[in-house]
Amino acid sequence: MAATTTAIALTLSSFTLRSTIPSKTFFFPKPSKPISLRRTFRPLSLTPQAKSSDIDTSFFDDVNPEEDIVFDPPTPPEGFTPPPSFDEGPEETEDEIAAAYEELYGPAYSGVSVLGNDVYVMDSKVKKSSAFGKVKKEKVRDGFEERVVQVRRVTKVVKGGKQLHFRAIVVVGDKQGQVGVGVGKAKEVIGAVQKSAVNARRNIITIPMTKYLTFPHR
Repeated sequence: MAATTTAIALTLSSFTLRSTIPSKTFFFPKPSKPISLRRTFRPLSLTPQAKSSDIDTSFFDDVNPEEDIVFDPPTPPEGFTPPPSFDEGPEETEDEIAAAYEELYGPAYSGVSVLGNDVYVMDSKVKKSSAFGKVKKEKVRDGFEERVVQVRRVTKVVKGGKQLHFRAIVVVGDKQGQVGVGVGKAKEVIGAVQKSAVNARRNIITIPMTKYLTFPHR
């Protein structure tokens, strides 16, 4: 009885030891297949390869390459009219060519109108421009004479640097006791003079004149 009990105890102890102690294969399992880092590419067959028995070679034994072959076009259908060639029409005269040109682009540079149009219709609409392509203002004829007294360069400091302008002082008068002084600024001298002339006409005053066309002074 005692022997049986000890045998059972040894069996249970060995079973518990085997179950508690993990094996090395649990932590480091053996790889089933070796890992390869190289990529394997399979060739792609886009077109099926033809067999040697499927190739059909035709030989033209009855054709002579040096023989002159006559072109035989198909017969045209019924009621077919060939289009006329561009150089078969009647020739145009110079008057017809000039009329077609004037209809498209207006009268020619010579000023002769074939269609009877007025060649001077655009003269009143043409703007007088200076050498730099700017519109040239006509001088005002109101009886006042202009005299430029001073033109100076002025600079204005801004965030990006300095801006250069011109300041002009102009005096206008009619030699009859009316005189005015104006100041104007612009990026160009001509613009500054024009602005100052307009400003001077806004500041006209009357001065008493003597019989010698001078004003009283000491």
